[in-house]
Amino acid sequence: MELTLDEALQKGVEAHKAGKAQEADRYYTAILKAQPKHPDANHNMGVLAVGVNKVNEALPFFKTALEANSSIAQYWLSYIDALIKLDRMADAKAVFDQAKSKGAKGDDFDKLEEKLDGLEKEIEVNEGSEKPQELSEEQLKPLINLYTQGRYQDALTLAFQLLKQFPNSINLYNIVGAANKGLGKLDEAIETYKKALSIRPDNAATYNNIGNALKEKGKLEEAIEAYNKAISIKPDNAQVYYNMGNALQAQDRLNEAIEAYNKAISLKPDYVEAYFNVGNVLKDTGKLEKAIKAYNKALSLKPDMAETYNNMGSALKGQGNFEEAITA
Repeated sequence: MELTLDEALQKGVEAHKAGKAQEADRYYTAILKAQPKHPDANHNMGVLAVGVNKVNEALPFFKTALEANSSIAQYWLSYIDALIKLDRMADAKAVFDQAKSKGAKGDDFDKLEEKLDGLEKEIEVNEGSEKPQELSEEQLKPLINLYTQGRYQDALTLAFQLLKQFPNSINLYNIVGAANKGLGKLDEAIETYKKALSIRPDNAATYNNIGNALKEKGKLEEAIEAYNKAISIKPDNAQVYYNMGNALQAQDRLNEAIEAYNKAISLKPDYVEAYFNVGNVLKDTGKLEKAIKAYNKALSLKPDMAETYNNMGSALKGQGNFEEAITA
């Protein structure tokens, strides 16, 4: 018997309250397929996302719920709380003011207003007492030039000098980590990235960087965990999905690797390396026709990739197309 939307919502809520997140997700997803702007289903999907620390992914659900029905106080509270979790205090305050202008009130809103005021004062105190956190692009340029030239030791020397002036700079710690990685000092790189995360735990780029260092050390499971954290913070970064695909491929989790590469391609349709790696995985699993299509796509974007021609030749040979293999 097919459930009505109300019945599906009720079952989703029951599963949600029972801690059965996957089951609740299935019910809410089914509702949203039938009615994409369903306010309760959108709100509850947002709550589920926050519950697994995918706070960024929750925001569109909360926003859609409010667009569909701005009279529900809990929608506002959930949205504002998510923005606070992401340290987006200006946005949280703006949404709070918007809620108040639409008549939102009650004890929960009074408590939230006190919390926002307290956080704003804390930020003002911190800004007044701490040294500046980040360098300007102009200040960073000499350091980036050293790094891109492969002068990693010189980059480290300059970075440590700058850290005396900017001890909380995430950019500096990320460059120090990258320079250490370039020198093969993977443990030092990982510790540096951890220091950056202790300053700003919601920095997706740092999680991606620490994932790369862990992958190079052969700690693939930890690397994948780091990539997943990066994605939970910034789900639209093609490079993280590509890096995740590489780690999954190294673990022989080939179907998952293809999924990650395809996600990277969906976000960046000209991602040559992702097409190339998809081709390699497909070739290794005997899906030669699909592998050749992936190689052809890579070559259409970058015709001078010798390795792609070599691998496509191998796939064609595997198909018995010897003449084409010779000319590939």
